[in-house]
Amino acid sequence: MLNEPTCQHSSLAALAGGQTFCASVRRALGCGLASVAIFSSVLVCGREAETSLSETNLIPADTRLWTESMLWDEQLTVESGLGYKDNVLLSAFNPHGSAFCINGLDLMVMRLPMDGWKIVVAVVGDDIRYWHNVGADREDLFVGSLQIERELSHGWQAGLEARGLYEDQVLDITTSQGTPTTALVEGYGLTAQPSVRKELIAGWWLKLEVPVTRWLLAAPLDDFWEFGPVVTAGHDFGRRADVTVSYGATDQIHDEWLAVDAFGVQPLPQHLEIFQQQMELAWHQYWDAHRRWHSGSRLIFADRKDNGSGYFNYYEYQAIEDLSWQTDDWQIKGSAQIAYEDYPIQSTAPNNHSSQTLYRNLWSLSLETERRIFKGLKGFAKCEYQRAISNEAGGAGDYHAATVTGGLRYEF
Repeated sequence: MLNEPTCQHSSLAALAGGQTFCASVRRALGCGLASVAIFSSVLVCGREAETSLSETNLIPADTRLWTESMLWDEQLTVESGLGYKDNVLLSAFNPHGSAFCINGLDLMVMRLPMDGWKIVVAVVGDDIRYWHNVGADREDLFVGSLQIERELSHGWQAGLEARGLYEDQVLDITTSQGTPTTALVEGYGLTAQPSVRKELIAGWWLKLEVPVTRWLLAAPLDDFWEFGPVVTAGHDFGRRADVTVSYGATDQIHDEWLAVDAFGVQPLPQHLEIFQQQMELAWHQYWDAHRRWHSGSRLIFADRKDNGSGYFNYYEYQAIEDLSWQTDDWQIKGSAQIAYEDYPIQSTAPNNHSSQTLYRNLWSLSLETERRIFKGLKGFAKCEYQRAISNEAGGAGDYHAATVTGGLRYEF
């Protein structure tokens, strides 16, 4: 198993870890400064072309417009409901269920880009309180973001997003912990993400994003930095469809965890670093002139490698399909997700020299219906199903969980 931060190690390991940490900080700061430099240089170019830009805007650039309410729009949705989950802790051997109450909010404030500036502030959160403490008495997830975009001349766009996340949830942390594991995870994530986009010809466009994230997580997980570029190319088929292909390379550098041997037992001198490459192909389509039917399809491949024995290495193949139907009073949406994970080094039995390596299949299905009752008041019902199957010895990596929820939403 992966060593905890409290594990003792030799002075050689401490020295190697200190050198790795310093190098990690330098890389993270270098990546962040380079990202800000890209955003700043593009923004400066936009200022130099302010005259030509104003010709394409609906209104001229004027600082007084920041105070005009006509440029701002906001939407607030609150919800409250009841539900039941039959396996709160995602346990393989001893599942326990509980009824719960859920309260949530979805706030969005947007500045319309009529003069080339677009600002979006969003806060989304859910709070779940279980009626019976079966190992977790609550689950929380809150995300807040501030996104600024600047339309520039010659089809350029610069953007900068700041995002914060708090989570206290039961999650499948197999890819972080090593062997198939679920746990109650609590922590924070802080992200800065500059971006540059270029409109090309005939509906084609290209976008570069460089997110830098700091994760602060309670045990059994470890704090770490995560950063790396994401390049996306896309084509818009009018208002009916778009296709995108993206590639991302991410470096994950841990504060305390050490790399381990091929059996996940013996710590190595260096702190753990994980390099991941991910490729994604996505297609979004409206199927009718009234834009009632909408589908989204995604194919994802991820290749993950550590800086040690390869104990954390894995390949992931994932397919996601979303389908929705919407009218003025009804909305029905469903989602299906399947993933296959192949671990070429890890054994099927912890601390065992078995020649059989680990693999996992994960399924996730959901269906939600929403009906307008009166003006901004809506009723909703949702069902979800999760399933994990692996060749882990004794079925330790297998679990399933079903959740049903119903309640009311109100849009202000």
